[in-house]
Amino acid sequence: MTINKMTLIGQGRPYAQNQEVTMSSLDMVSYINSDRQSKATEEGLEFPCKKYRKLEHRSFMSKVTKVLGDAAAKYFATDTYVNGTGGKVKREIYNFPKREACLMAMSYSYELQAAIYDYMEELDRQRGGYLSHTISELQQIVTAARKHSDEDSSDAGRRLRKRQDDLPLLNKAEYLVESLGQLKLSFGKESGDDK
Repeated sequence: MTINKMTLIGQGRPYAQNQEVTMSSLDMVSYINSDRQSKATEEGLEFPCKKYRKLEHRSFMSKVTKVLGDAAAKYFATDTYVNGTGGKVKREIYNFPKREACLMAMSYSYELQAAIYDYMEELDRQRGGYLSHTISELQQIVTAARKHSDEDSSDAGRRLRKRQDDLPLLNKAEYLVESLGQLKLSFGKESGDDK
């Protein structure tokens, strides 16, 4: 069996440079259900079924204190969402740092723990780097760099040599920004309180 690869959505600022990388209990439940659905489909089963049950957020929440003990309290938070009638509703969630997210995932399977760990590691790497900008901002930066290089090369001679050095970097930057814009999170669908 294989765990679905978690990838990143190319929008917004997931984490500021000094902000700790976290994963919410809502995201974990959504990912677990997405993974279970994928496994059921691979085996030709309907989801949910007896073998692959749908995990409810409230069930996950009740497990948190069993796994993390008293330490769970410091990761407690509230989330506001719009319900089916348009009203704003608050619900209790947890925002786990990497270690605690991995502990919670391990309580379901080692395979899930590895996927969560890899996901959190990638977020951690990106926190201070290229994803501290939105995809749109990165596109603007690359476009401005290319424009500057184009204008600069018109001054012939020594600038032409610099332009030849700039082109591979600009092409690589454009490729990376385009690739980032195509990444997405495969956590599953969000729906009210049953996340």
